Amino acid sequence: MENGETSVAGVLLDIDQEEVMRNYSAHELERMSAGRYQIPQEEELADEKRTDLRFHGVGIASPVPVELKIADKWTGPKLFERFENQLSGDYLRDRRSSRGIYLLVNRGKKRQRWQLPGGTMVDFEGVVRALHDYWLELSPNYPGVDELRVIGIDLSKRTQ
Repeated sequence: MENGETSVAGVLLDIDQEEVMRNYSAHELERMSAGRYQIPQEEELADEKRTDLRFHGVGIASPVPVELKIADKWTGPKLFERFENQLSGDYLRDRRSSRGIYLLVNRGKKRQRWQLPGGTMVDFEGVVRALHDYWLELSPNYPGVDELRVIGIDLSKRTQ
């Protein structure tokens, strides 16, 4: 989406609702799955919380939750809080789920810089890297979680 010759970034730049971005992402992921996995949306967990997306591999009993955020609509502190409490704390409590994905999409519309917990201001690449580093600090608190991956898609690269 960032650099491909047939990128649809121009269309996605105008999406303002996370629900629409989630629908598009689920559609594309399912299209590429070749039958290896399914991607239900807003799957309800036992405590009535809902993951944005969740990978279910065929024959694998370890679902992988995905929390999607349109990053330029969120402040830095709120992205960090949601990363820890929503993804790590809520969606990975099930002992079968030991991996998760925090998917950040930047359109470059509302903000170009995010404040980190220590006060430093960074660009999109910096907030993605800082969230990854934050997980390395947090991970000892979550012994049942093997890995959290932060994936950043910077659609604003197509407008530069």
